[in-house]
Amino acid sequence: MRQNQLLKTRTRELPARTMSMHHVCLVVSDIAATRDFYMNVLGFEEIHRPTDFVFHGAYFHNGDVEVHVVQESQPGRLARHAPEWGGEELRTGLCHHFAVMVDSFEPFLAAMQERGLERVGGPRVRDDYVEQIYIADPDGHVIELLYQHSPEAGHARRIEIFDLGIAVPVAPGHHVLDPRAKYGLWSA
Repeated sequence: MRQNQLLKTRTRELPARTMSMHHVCLVVSDIAATRDFYMNVLGFEEIHRPTDFVFHGAYFHNGDVEVHVVQESQPGRLARHAPEWGGEELRTGLCHHFAVMVDSFEPFLAAMQERGLERVGGPRVRDDYVEQIYIADPDGHVIELLYQHSPEAGHARRIEIFDLGIAVPVAPGHHVLDPRAKYGLWSA
């Protein structure tokens, strides 16, 4: 029966064949602190926001990524209802987040360090050689930064972060595997 349901789902007409992500909207407690983070840490540009909105907010844009933020309607509500992610959930990215591909982690990490901020998760290099780290904005919204390595660089980076003891597992409760044991030594 389950297989018949899957076949029906696959053959029915979808409401839209193609989509593109327009924006992510986040509720924030402090527009000024959020503006500073998205512009001066993540390098977004503030863009025009429709003037007929009756609530406070801001729009930010960088490349193909657009983030809209709106001021919480009741002061303190966001803090009272914030998800209580555990350290391991944040460290491994097993939490609500959105992800952006970047050319390098360094400028973001340097801007965070200037503000006394640290990443909340990662690093991890997946088996497709994409490295992941996680950072959080002033309200704790988690942003995953992704960087695509070449196979050779990705393999070397995977060994490097393992040897430094900073690699994270795929999920809470899992162990970090030695990449040499799992994938063998790299030979070019």
